[in-house]
Parts: sequence; structure tokens; C-alpha cells
Amino acid sequence: MKRSKRMEPIHHLASARATELAQAYAAQRELLDQEGERMAQLRGFRREYEQKLTVSGGQGIDAYRLRDYNAFLARIDQAIGHQQQSLTHLAAEVEELRRTWLDQWGNARALEQLVARYRRTEQRADAVREQRLNDALAQRRSRQGERR
Repeated sequence: MKRSKRMEPIHHLASARATELAQAYAAQRELLDQEGERMAQLRGFRREYEQKLTVSGGQGIDAYRLRDYNAFLARIDQAIGHQQQSLTHLAAEVEELRRTWLDQWGNARALEQLVARYRRTEQRADAVREQRLNDALAQRRSRQGERR
């Protein structure tokens, strides 16, 4: 069996793995974008709630409502902190997946080039072998023609 044929399954496996990693990377990237949107929503909600507090405070607010507003803002801040940690962790995962995908893609490309090089070498060897065969046949015909 030719070397190019032996290497093709390895190349196909590497390409399939690179494709799987690309899909996983895209899915995680989409999840990161969604989580970023959630973070923006939380921050927007906090700003909106803080503005309501400012407006209510300007009109006068009792101590119990002020305490409730502040407690709610603290819970929103806590949610924002958790979301930020989640985003940081997810961003690191996305970056690691990107690196892994790029490495695998590079391996698949290298194997593709290796298989192509093996094919070219085999084609040249086949062409040389065919030329030698044609030369040998031509020589035999020439000898047979001289004998007659």
C-alpha cells in the first residue's frame, strides 16, 4: 500500500477532529456572547433601579424603603459579581478551545500537505516506472525488427 493511502485515514481523523473543535469553539463563543448580553442587562437594570432610587430620594423616602433599595442594589451587585466571574471563566475556556482548535487545524493542514507530497512523489515514481517500461518495450520492438 502506498504511503499516501496509509496516511489518508490519519489525515481524515485529524480533519474531523479540527471540525469538531471548530464547532465546539463556535458554540462556546456564542455562549460567551449570550452571557455578555446578560451582564449588560444586569448592569442596565442596576442603573435603572439606581435612577429610580435617586428620583424617589429627591421626593423623600422613608428609612425602610431606603434600606430595601440598598439591599436590592447589593443583591444586584452580587449577581453582577457572579456573572463577571462566570464571564471570566467562560472567556478562558473559549480561549483554550480556540488555541486547541488552531493547533488541531495546523496538524490537519500539515498532514494534508504531507499526503499531497507523498502523492506527488508516487506520481513521479509511477511516471518514471512507466517511462522505463515504454523504453524497454520500444527496445524489444527495435530488436525484433532487426531480426526480421
